[in-house]
Amino acid sequence: MRPPDLVTVGGLTVDNVISADGSVALARVGGNAAYSGVGARCFVDRVGLVSLAVSSYPQATLDRLAANGFDLGGVARHPAVLRYVDWFIYDAEGNRAERLRSLPDDLARAGFSDQRLSQDEVKRWIEILKAMPEPPEPSYSQFRHDTPMMASQIPEHYRLARGVHLAPCRLDVLMTMSEVFAASGRPMTLDPGWQIAGEPLEALAPLLARVDAFLPSEVELKALTPGAELADGLALLARYCRGTVAVKLGPRGSLVWDRDRRTTRHVPALKVKTVDPTGAGDSWGGGFLAGLVETGDPVRAACFGNVAASRIVSQYGADGALPVDHAANRALLNELVGATQQPRI
Repeated sequence: MRPPDLVTVGGLTVDNVISADGSVALARVGGNAAYSGVGARCFVDRVGLVSLAVSSYPQATLDRLAANGFDLGGVARHPAVLRYVDWFIYDAEGNRAERLRSLPDDLARAGFSDQRLSQDEVKRWIEILKAMPEPPEPSYSQFRHDTPMMASQIPEHYRLARGVHLAPCRLDVLMTMSEVFAASGRPMTLDPGWQIAGEPLEALAPLLARVDAFLPSEVELKALTPGAELADGLALLARYCRGTVAVKLGPRGSLVWDRDRRTTRHVPALKVKTVDPTGAGDSWGGGFLAGLVETGDPVRAACFGNVAASRIVSQYGADGALPVDHAANRALLNELVGATQQPRI
């Protein structure tokens, strides 16, 4: 069987989103495996996913991914049923109300439009969600923590992929997955997420020694290197990582550690209208992997990541960037690569 170009490992979810202007998007493709996979798919033809899909996960969603260049041979089905959907609700400052769940049709049952809400309606809906009883089933996040992925679900042909991205998971899962893929000698990138951002660096050292790029967010970098400025935090992480380290700065772009010069390089974000920020960091990681595999240059890889993230935030859900337009993505990439000739910060 033909191997995928790249592989991403992580979770699959179903998300409901309310954007800053009150627009509503229900039952969108979510999860860090999907977002990072689409980020990689922005630049390559085929991406393999390693994940778990509960029995209630929409088959139509999986079919849509398969029809758009995703190899789902590493997606194991699980008999669990998760009926409650996570809400991600944004305000004008980019803050997100989360850890809120409901049944898919609760919004309509409460008398709200499923298209757009006023700001007062958004506030009322948040209060309704907060007042709801605790759902009688785990969240997607809790399910992923309680039901870890196994090395046995990785198809043999995935091991021939040109690179792999590990999205946030439990530390033991990341260790298992990194061990499997490290044997292939292909580039491997890692996004820590909150799952391991609180771990001491000494505990992460065996994992970091296996990866070619460690890609925390600004919040995660500060948790991993408390009290350090961004550049100092990256320098500290670089001692543990055999490859490069970079930090995601949201709308400010990203900052990459230049190991040879022992300084940082800033890669600006593309200016786009943000519709749904969900998954921006995950898609950035998938794009970064694609760039690192193609060029071997971490700064150029960050340009790939920023282009992928700009595609994701411009639409709702991971599937909003599908089908991908490789020519348009390459045009944006060339524009951004030129913009990186800026002073270091």
